[in-house]
Amino acid sequence: MKRISFIISYYNEPHELLRECVDSVLSLSLRAEEREILLIDDGSDVPFPEWDDVIVVRQENQGLSAARNKGIELAQGEYIQFLDADDYLLKDAYEWVLKQQLECQPDMLIFGFTHQLLTGKSIKKGIAKFDSGIDFLQTKNMHASACCYLFRRSLLGDLRFCPGILHEDDLFTPQLLLRTGKLLQMDCIPYYYRLRSNTITHNQDTGHIQKRLDDTLFVIRELDAISADLQGKAQEAMRRRISQLTMDYLYIVWQQTSDKEELHRRVSQLRDAGLYPLPLRTYTGKYWLFALMSHFFKVIG
Repeated sequence: MKRISFIISYYNEPHELLRECVDSVLSLSLRAEEREILLIDDGSDVPFPEWDDVIVVRQENQGLSAARNKGIELAQGEYIQFLDADDYLLKDAYEWVLKQQLECQPDMLIFGFTHQLLTGKSIKKGIAKFDSGIDFLQTKNMHASACCYLFRRSLLGDLRFCPGILHEDDLFTPQLLLRTGKLLQMDCIPYYYRLRSNTITHNQDTGHIQKRLDDTLFVIRELDAISADLQGKAQEAMRRRISQLTMDYLYIVWQQTSDKEELHRRVSQLRDAGLYPLPLRTYTGKYWLFALMSHFFKVIG
């Protein structure tokens, strides 16, 4: 069995960025027999050159979720690492992640990402250990990006990314954490996330913004439905994540639309689903203040 499957999703990114992404994986200390690189071309307009040591799979354009799901279907590695084709790994910091994965054999390792070019400060040696992903969700504020998690493939079972939606990571990652045992949170930054104006999170087209908001509400409702079937600590952990995601959702509604009527419409949708006002919990100082506002300020409710 391969040690790690690197699943790279590609759709029309510049070829030089794809090359940088692939090269960042090839530059790691992993031997060829320890890794596999699965490059899923999701129906690109212009085919890219192939590599001898990269498995290339081409499919009709179906979106990021379908590309990642194809990679999961083909992966043979004990662990999985997702990458987007216009991002890359920071070698020294990722080597530290690999070292801890080999020595500690956790179910999952979580690490940071950056939009800036870093050198020494991306390499830190702090590690927080958790007995389970549930324990992590109960006490920490997770970031959704699946690219910042190195995890055992066996955790997935039937879990896959939901096709056709934006912010698919917000739905996928909390469910993955619920399935996770021993977990290491790494105080290092091995993932470079490239900011580009035409990416999903930076597209300012009005129709695109509405879909982002609609899909986020869909994710919140789906997680809420999942939480109803959970018990004990698992349910508490999921509800914490739902509340924080709902807070972020309301903030983004206002930030992206600056429309009081739109905000009230979406608050009404949350209230009808039993998700508003926000539970009064001291998850973070920011959350506590926002929850108070949801109870007492008419501009929010």
